Amino acid sequence: MAFRTHLGRSLDFSHRSNVALVALVGLASGVALVLWLNGSPPEVFWAPVDLYVMWVLSREVDPDHTWTALVAGAGAGAWSLALQPRPSALAIGGLAIAARITTSTTGRRPLPTDLAVVAVFGIAISFTIEGFIAGFAIAVAIYLDDRLHGESRGIQIAAAAITAVGAAVVATAARAFPQTLPELVPYLATATGVAALLLVLRDPAAPISQVDARHAAFIRQDRLHASRALIGIAVFATTLLVGQGASALTPTLGALLLVLSSNEVERIRRPNL
Repeated sequence: MAFRTHLGRSLDFSHRSNVALVALVGLASGVALVLWLNGSPPEVFWAPVDLYVMWVLSREVDPDHTWTALVAGAGAGAWSLALQPRPSALAIGGLAIAARITTSTTGRRPLPTDLAVVAVFGIAISFTIEGFIAGFAIAVAIYLDDRLHGESRGIQIAAAAITAVGAAVVATAARAFPQTLPELVPYLATATGVAALLLVLRDPAAPISQVDARHAAFIRQDRLHASRALIGIAVFATTLLVGQGASALTPTLGALLLVLSSNEVERIRRPNL
């Protein structure tokens, strides 16, 4: 029996961007195999996973432009193939879920089963500091979705609270929180801080993409703005809390900069915005 969901979606191969994604994932997998056969550690096989989750995150915060997601995904995959410190795929996946809920790209309110699944996921990934921030972002996204919809549902408020508290409990039990003040990487902290500030202050261009639901409404500009702000703040907070490990967030920062760039390009193309 198929699992009924208002958050999930399948890849539509009638869109060239989805075909390009599969090609990139296949290429990354092939390169990883060659590198592994030539003595590279098994970590190279994270490349196609990192490529995919970064693509998903970018698509949720920039639904009008397929090129940003493809470039961001390719960059994340190449970063992993180069055996650089990589972001947590679970955490990026959590941020992508938070963005999808807030942007509401599916055009449907989460079902109770959706809320249960994402709450469990947000709690389960919180055993690291990156996972905790992503899990907490999911909690905030559930709450924002309820507020932005206009008609409040007690089940969403409860799901948001359970996710936030559960994520904090797991992070505490796993001792994920730093015991001392992290030593920052100044240029990364500054760059992610500026990116987060711009995502908060700069209105996105009015979306021209439609939601997946049958009513075919356009994605709401206020939701997209809230989604970008949430992800920007979450990435900035992660940069501050992981300290010297912040270099792993370079692909995520690159994705945010692509989103900001595409927004400015769109504003130039549509000067009446």
